[in-house]
Amino acid sequence: MCDSADKGITVRFDAPSVAVANATKTYAIGRGRSEDASAIRLGRPKRTVEALKGVSFVAQPGETIGIIGLNGSGKSTLLRLIAGAEEPTSGQVLVRKKPMLLGVSPALHGDLTGAQNVYLGCLALGMPADKAKEQIRLIAEWTELGEAIDRPMSTYSSGMGSRLNFAISTAVEPDILLVDEALSTGDAAFGAKAKERINGVIERAGNLFLVSHSIGTVEDLCERSIWIYKGEVIADGPTSEVCPKYHEWARLMGKQDKMPAFEYLKEVSSDYKCPKIEFSSEGEFNVI
Repeated sequence: MCDSADKGITVRFDAPSVAVANATKTYAIGRGRSEDASAIRLGRPKRTVEALKGVSFVAQPGETIGIIGLNGSGKSTLLRLIAGAEEPTSGQVLVRKKPMLLGVSPALHGDLTGAQNVYLGCLALGMPADKAKEQIRLIAEWTELGEAIDRPMSTYSSGMGSRLNFAISTAVEPDILLVDEALSTGDAAFGAKAKERINGVIERAGNLFLVSHSIGTVEDLCERSIWIYKGEVIADGPTSEVCPKYHEWARLMGKQDKMPAFEYLKEVSSDYKCPKIEFSSEGEFNVI
């Protein structure tokens, strides 16, 4: 949770790509399902889980940022808040341009042809009609579906459907690209092609936010890393500094005695200075 209180500087709101100010996300859990706590009406009390606890940071245009941490730490929740797929329970998440969460494409319809799904999917992702129509040919070639592009998707194998979904998801060129783990093409033979395609999308994006369990991937693609532990930011800085700390913590966690790992985590967390972000009605905000 943010509690820093140093002298602030005024920054133009239109300068950064993304600003997250003391964002929290709480879910209500009941009978095997979870719901947004802010949407729960008065009634029977439910257990709540805090997925994010006072997360704050600013991303400048062109930054590539890796989000690292254990399963359940809040990484994917943070991406969904930035994407606008969910609202924070409290706090603010502001973006300069519309982001895209890679892999989240409109549901494919089995009764429509592959070509029709490509066209409608690209339109839903904000692509102009002429560009969406052009993608039918391009995606048919990349997926190697051939004449199957004109068949109903109900006749596709799972691998064919996965390749088409991947191709639609990566057809747009977003200003802010959000990637949550690796995308599946459903076919190991397409692994190299998929990697080349996604790397191309990343290179053309203005900003990249990458969630990955592969720290090596984060080190290769991201200049900055944010480490989240149990919904809180533990470290935020150059990848060359944050990832080695994460490696060391993971090494300590692998030992039978976990106490050194918890002590190291406390040490890393104590070095982190959370920015306090205050928005104004004049389109500016203070970073404190």
